[in-house]
Amino acid sequence: MRQHVWRMGLGLGLAVSMTSAAIAVAPAPVTQNSKVAWSEVVSDRFDGMLVYDKNFDGGGKFVFVSSWAPQGIRATYTEYHSEVVDYKTVWRSKWITEKGKRREVQYRDQEPIYRKYQTDRSPKTIKFAINNQVYTYEQGTVPAELAAALANAPLENMTIRLVWENDATTDIEIGKGTVAAWKTIFKPSAQFGINQPLAPSP
Repeated sequence: MRQHVWRMGLGLGLAVSMTSAAIAVAPAPVTQNSKVAWSEVVSDRFDGMLVYDKNFDGGGKFVFVSSWAPQGIRATYTEYHSEVVDYKTVWRSKWITEKGKRREVQYRDQEPIYRKYQTDRSPKTIKFAINNQVYTYEQGTVPAELAAALANAPLENMTIRLVWENDATTDIEIGKGTVAAWKTIFKPSAQFGINQPLAPSP
């Protein structure tokens, strides 16, 4: 299985001092609540033709939002957290039976207080396994070879691999609709002159 890795050129001094910030996939330009068309080819005034994708956990644990264009792939992985920070006393009631009679009694109970928060992060790289070849994307313009692979990917859901700064990985599924849109977004004509931002309104 062949592997392909692309990265933007950086001066050594800049790469050493800013590795974690400079070599990484850019954050997605939209959030899960953005009013955009998902998994469809759209035209953006600044970025030209692109497709937005969203994947989320039904249990509300994470959301993965991404945008795909010849100019670059951008992605944000949002995790939702909940932790117990304290407890409070609450009064509850229950029914009991004594000597053949039922009655309601109250009792004190401890109820947890939760702190809920979210964390947003973008992967260091994204890996693709397409037609028995592995491609690794880091940042910047999507190279022609990777673009061709995306444009010719099988028309089905695709699992991509997010690689984090500590080299841990998370596998995420990209939906069939987005994969179909890649065929338009990443076809050669879209990268050479046709996929341009809209002209400004008069």
